[in-house]
Amino acid sequence: MSKRVIVIGAGLAGLTAAYELVRAGFDVQVFEARERVGGRVQTVFMGAEQHGELGAEFVDDNHSALISYATQFGLKLEPAFKLPDDLCYYIDGNFFTQKTLLPQQQASLNDTYQKLDQLLEQLADPPQTLAQWLTAQSIAPFGCKVLRQQSYGMYAADPETIGVGFFAYSGTSGDRSLRIQGGSTQLATAFACFLGERIHLNTPVVRIQQQEQTTAVSLKTLHGQVEVFSDWIVVTVPWSVLRHLSIEVPLTQAQREAITYLPYGASVKTLLQYSKRFWDESPFGLLVGDTPYQTIWESTLAQVGEAGILACTSSGTPSRNVAGHPVEFAQQTVSALYPNAAKVFATATHDWSADPWSQGSYCYFAPRDLKSWRSDLPYSAGQVIFAGEHTAPVEYCGYMEGAIRSGQRAAEQILGFAFT
Repeated sequence: MSKRVIVIGAGLAGLTAAYELVRAGFDVQVFEARERVGGRVQTVFMGAEQHGELGAEFVDDNHSALISYATQFGLKLEPAFKLPDDLCYYIDGNFFTQKTLLPQQQASLNDTYQKLDQLLEQLADPPQTLAQWLTAQSIAPFGCKVLRQQSYGMYAADPETIGVGFFAYSGTSGDRSLRIQGGSTQLATAFACFLGERIHLNTPVVRIQQQEQTTAVSLKTLHGQVEVFSDWIVVTVPWSVLRHLSIEVPLTQAQREAITYLPYGASVKTLLQYSKRFWDESPFGLLVGDTPYQTIWESTLAQVGEAGILACTSSGTPSRNVAGHPVEFAQQTVSALYPNAAKVFATATHDWSADPWSQGSYCYFAPRDLKSWRSDLPYSAGQVIFAGEHTAPVEYCGYMEGAIRSGQRAAEQILGFAFT
């Protein structure tokens, strides 16, 4: 049997699938619309030999698939922060650490998380958004404000749209967050070095077809539209992008609905590099606040030098307000927190909703969609296999780990079909 495979997308899901299939002896070609590999992984190098992430960044200590590849490629991990110890809050103009929370505030959070844990234990997916659930449960004001900001910061979604059942999975990650030393892009680059000329950049796919046992994609190239045939196709692009392509594949009604309607969060991520780490005077790990940028953390915790980088994310509806002047809003947010802030000497920013090849940051699920789309939705249609963080186990959606696991699963599916 022929072993030709086309992989659409050179993010971590596509790179993982291609890597595993090439190692198994398949003829693989990867087509990527961007001029770089990595997809929603994007390390940027700034002044003073420091770097930050405009895209995916964190690795939890239970992300075994990513950690395994990092070990294979000789990449090291470095600490980012530890939860919940390093979690801080800026609510109603006041700064709180875990140690300075008032007893009633801590009780409010404990009660809220306990109720979310109960949803998780029951595998419940109530027909309520997070906002509706907070009201129905009579959660105290402080707990409400913190969880609303976490909805933006963790899922890039408005609390009025995200399902509370999906939000409950936010507590299932590891206790310790890590980073890939030298930047997340190093992992994508390691895969790409192995794959070499099998990767074709600046080559967007416009149509996906299956005719009997043969599949084909139509590509937009500098020389016009080209058609390439294969035995299998692995589709890893976000469904926010896929829904705009021509898909001539025997999809089920549930698959078509999921591809058409799966929501993606809106997010603007801005990096501010300062000549001095003034925040060391009142250290924080991950700051959650009711500010234009709802989450802030230091990108350079384990990097040398006197300078430092703060990563700021604005998500959901609030991100639309900052999108026009992201750097200005980020500086204003930091200045409100730290009036003694040093001068910014380098910046970088990216609006993932405005990115044509992402059209959003990462997926989330509306009320009841967790059950209707994830319980028995198949991630294959004929000879076409779907991968990407949106197809990963729920607890890994939105993470690099999710993308990697989905790429492994796609490769395993093809291997299983090919040798049976």
